[in-house]
Amino acid sequence: MRFIANWSLRFVFVAIVGVFSALDLYADDDLRVMSFNISCDYGADGENNWEFRRETLLDVIKGNDPHLLGVQEAVPGQMDDLNANLPGYRSYGVGRDDGVRAGEHMAIFYKEDAFELLDSGTFWLSETPDKPGKGWDAMCCRTVTWGKFRCKESGKTFCFANTHLDHVGTTARAESARLILRRLSQIADKDEPFFISGDFNVADQSDVYATMTKGVDDIPGLRDANKVAKEREIAQEYTFHNWDQVDPKDGNVIDYIFVNDKVEVKKFKIDPVRHTDGRFASDHVSIVATISFR
Repeated sequence: MRFIANWSLRFVFVAIVGVFSALDLYADDDLRVMSFNISCDYGADGENNWEFRRETLLDVIKGNDPHLLGVQEAVPGQMDDLNANLPGYRSYGVGRDDGVRAGEHMAIFYKEDAFELLDSGTFWLSETPDKPGKGWDAMCCRTVTWGKFRCKESGKTFCFANTHLDHVGTTARAESARLILRRLSQIADKDEPFFISGDFNVADQSDVYATMTKGVDDIPGLRDANKVAKEREIAQEYTFHNWDQVDPKDGNVIDYIFVNDKVEVKKFKIDPVRHTDGRFASDHVSIVATISFR
């Protein structure tokens, strides 16, 4: 009987320790935010088709263990694979072509035991942002997915968004940056931590980058997590490699995580082009910011 009692007490103790360890893991003073253009599965990439790199990409995500993940270019089948193989996460986001499932998703994944999703939505980067459609001189429909969250550990709230700007339309990219700041300034509370991830298809010398960091109208700009991080873990100084076809000296960072002044960036990471199995996860690399709230 004494053995059973001692074993029971030990079991309870281990369980309690496990609960508190889990809570500590998801405390909002050390959140990992990941952005990843996963490259569409359109079956035209030969040995880099989705079926050959899916496990590599999943390994990259799991290895970074993000609390929040923004993906770009995820078509419906890829969304199904991610949802089926990322246990502990929930996702939301719509297809950009019809506002339901068709086309690429700029989806957000979040750890459901860490956060409560309070509100969410999607708007299109166009002159008619509340319905599906192309904007300005864009080649494709482009969207922003956003969510307002509450940290279950602390009760703090924050806003996170994810996007992908057009790769062709220069006017579309410029107007999209302005629309993003204007629209999200209405969604996020003034004193609330806010951050946005995405493939912006521009380097940091561009007018789009200047708009995002300097602001528009009376709306303040955001800070580039890569440049304000206290610590950087950088495999290379570019994020789009086109299946390793980009010469490193000509490469650029075009994927960003922008944060407002309520967010402190502890660390910023650019993942390697190739991974342990020698495969590419995508034609982009993933980026990860470790942040805390001020």
